[in-house]
Amino acid sequence: MLGFNETLIFFYSVNKNHINKSLQMNSTIQMFKIKSSLQVFKRFAIILALLTVSSSYGQKVLNLEDLGIQNSKDATPIVVKALKRCKEEGISKLVFPKGTYHFYPTFAPERYCEITNNDNGLKRTSFPLIDFHDFEIDGNGSDFIYHGKMIPFIIEESSNIKITNLSVDWEVPFALEGLVVANNLKDKTFDIEVKSPYEVSFGHLYLMLERPDTPYERKYGKRFAFWEHYNLEVGQNIFWDPKTMAPLYNTKLYNMPEKGIYAEELKPGLIRITTKMQQMPPLGSVMVSKGEYLQNRTSPAFRVFKSRDLEFKNVNVYHAGAMGLIAERSEDITLDSFNVVLRKGSGRMVTTTADATHFCNVKGTVTIKNSTFENMLDDATNIHGTYVRVNKIVDDYTLAVETYHPHQNGYLFGEAGDKVQIIDQKNLQPTTEPMILKRVERVNEKISYITFDKPITNKVEVFDGVENISWHASAVLENNIVRNNRARSFLISTPRKVVVRNNHLSSQMASFRLTGDLGLWNESGPNEGLLIENNVIENAVYGGNGPQSIFLIDPQYVDKKNFEGIYSRNIIIRNNIIKTFDSSIMLAMSVDGLIFENNEIIRTDKYKPIFPNVTNLRIVNCNNVVIKGNTYKSLDGKKGSLEIDQKSTNVSVDKGDAFKIKK
Repeated sequence: MLGFNETLIFFYSVNKNHINKSLQMNSTIQMFKIKSSLQVFKRFAIILALLTVSSSYGQKVLNLEDLGIQNSKDATPIVVKALKRCKEEGISKLVFPKGTYHFYPTFAPERYCEITNNDNGLKRTSFPLIDFHDFEIDGNGSDFIYHGKMIPFIIEESSNIKITNLSVDWEVPFALEGLVVANNLKDKTFDIEVKSPYEVSFGHLYLMLERPDTPYERKYGKRFAFWEHYNLEVGQNIFWDPKTMAPLYNTKLYNMPEKGIYAEELKPGLIRITTKMQQMPPLGSVMVSKGEYLQNRTSPAFRVFKSRDLEFKNVNVYHAGAMGLIAERSEDITLDSFNVVLRKGSGRMVTTTADATHFCNVKGTVTIKNSTFENMLDDATNIHGTYVRVNKIVDDYTLAVETYHPHQNGYLFGEAGDKVQIIDQKNLQPTTEPMILKRVERVNEKISYITFDKPITNKVEVFDGVENISWHASAVLENNIVRNNRARSFLISTPRKVVVRNNHLSSQMASFRLTGDLGLWNESGPNEGLLIENNVIENAVYGGNGPQSIFLIDPQYVDKKNFEGIYSRNIIIRNNIIKTFDSSIMLAMSVDGLIFENNEIIRTDKYKPIFPNVTNLRIVNCNNVVIKGNTYKSLDGKKGSLEIDQKSTNVSVDKGDAFKIKK
């Protein structure tokens, strides 16, 4: 867009001969005419600057500064109108002037969203990117502050979308945090100081969330209402350590029930909790609760569905009432410097109340690089497919299938043309050759009929799984930091090629979990070509919830002892530096082709070992295993230990390796 001065220069260049001749006449009348003309063109230039959408190298750009967004109390309606204009006029880039913008749900459009691993429902949004193509949003370093239950960005049925240079946060968080200032094991009570909005009523403690329909002009404390289900009773919880800014060491000791706690307000901001716990939380720790199960994943920061070729660059998510980004039924997604981190000075313990990033039934390549994920209440990333389960065998061509976990209700399992396989519930092995879906008929959010193009020739039983093998992703995860989160660093369940390198990881549970299950989450995808190399893993697995390994490869069989068959293939773990205070380094189950080589293991005294007697490396029902070139530096001079079960075959352990077979 031409600025004012540029417009005048353009006008002069076009009319300079006329103006110069007029000046030479040196007459009062002529000078008056010229001044009048200049005033007209000055007004024209201003109008032109306000109305013209800039064009740079063929790209149409709309700058929200021209729409007065900097003066808005609520940016939502301006952004929604601007997006509509972009779509109607073919504008390919929306630019924010750098600033802080508040988004309220009062005038936000809504649509019903069924989001896997999140809570379904009507969702209001400020960025409804529905059927957008070749489009970019540049926040220019701006902060987007959200109020109430919203999904900031909903991206559906879109392609070639780029979102850059912005931060997302909420004014009022979706988690209650309370500093423990007193405890009494005898009375089974502890006291917390709470600064965030809350309500104590009839012995129940509630998180207070911002209502969606209250005018934003009201003062902060009046935007809360007890009677509209915008309060969540304290439910899922965990205790945090402000010194480490991570969950408490051996967190299991401080598990508090999700139901059956009694709350008493001693004075404003001071609450006494009465509950049964193995140990009372230590003084100075912080109780974190995200509310009731199946009601506390309402507001991910980014929702991606049926879209492709997406890039998120220089994006910060400081908080979200669910995941930082959830993508499903999409392909080719890049996250570059996509950070889920605490806002400096916020005083909060928690960023997202679920995963930082999550990819379900995504294909193409998922790239996550140069990113930091910290203080989430779940995993850094999870890449997987999803099994649906056979509910009824209708005929030789048709099955009725159902979702099992309530967070998968409404999940789009497949469409006509997709390839699927039947999976035996007991051993997770395919029982059919790939079959093509001819038709998918949805009955309701749980049940669908799927019809194949050919008859089913193999035996199928009720409760068997059906896996969509057309929608699995390759992945590249490199140069990332994961720290101080509850749960795991990377969950990876995909048969496509995956490379994980040059990351620094420290999480409460396993650094890597490779699994599949037909019992709870029904997450599918055996790994078939996974390289984990040149990572630094530091003092992970400090939660105490069983002897989890840093590398946990554990398909979930119905019978934990009597199982057969191979689940994953071709996994390489090499050249990693592993600093650990505890014993369990790797559990590998049902892998054909496993290499564990040139890893440097260093025992630390960061924490006291929780499971000191667990074997370092355990090989269970594996074939073609190579263990070589690893070093193990212990604090007590003990050698590394290795256990191989009788089902495993062709296991090669180099003589010079630090891990010796346990007798």
